[in-house]
Amino acid sequence: MKSVICLALLVVAVAALTEKQLKKADGFANECLVKFSGLSKDTLSKLRSGQFSDSNQDVKCFFKCFLQRAGFMDSKGILQTDYAIERLSQDREKSKVEALVMQCSQTKEDPCETAYQAFECYYNGKQQLI
Repeated sequence: MKSVICLALLVVAVAALTEKQLKKADGFANECLVKFSGLSKDTLSKLRSGQFSDSNQDVKCFFKCFLQRAGFMDSKGILQTDYAIERLSQDREKSKVEALVMQCSQTKEDPCETAYQAFECYYNGKQQLI
């Protein structure tokens, strides 16, 4: 159940994904949930509805794990903007994706915080991609 909620959360954040991308995202989410098994259904539900204020370090590091598995962040915690633009613009206007990715690519001292803030930014900016 957690993986379904988590996948739905991730899909909402990056707008519509292709069937192939959804399957990959589900696998990445499941791998990361194993590492962060303490995440509750309540926490994931809150994130899915855009309530980011109560997020703890496990939530933030879950997003780091996911972004790294998806190739959007490297092992040093650096967001891979070119790759993100390439992957997310397959079915969307590239200039809109570029603008959102660049807006959301703010590197922080803590890679978990970088991933979390990027995810929150994508979630809040997803309307720009429609």
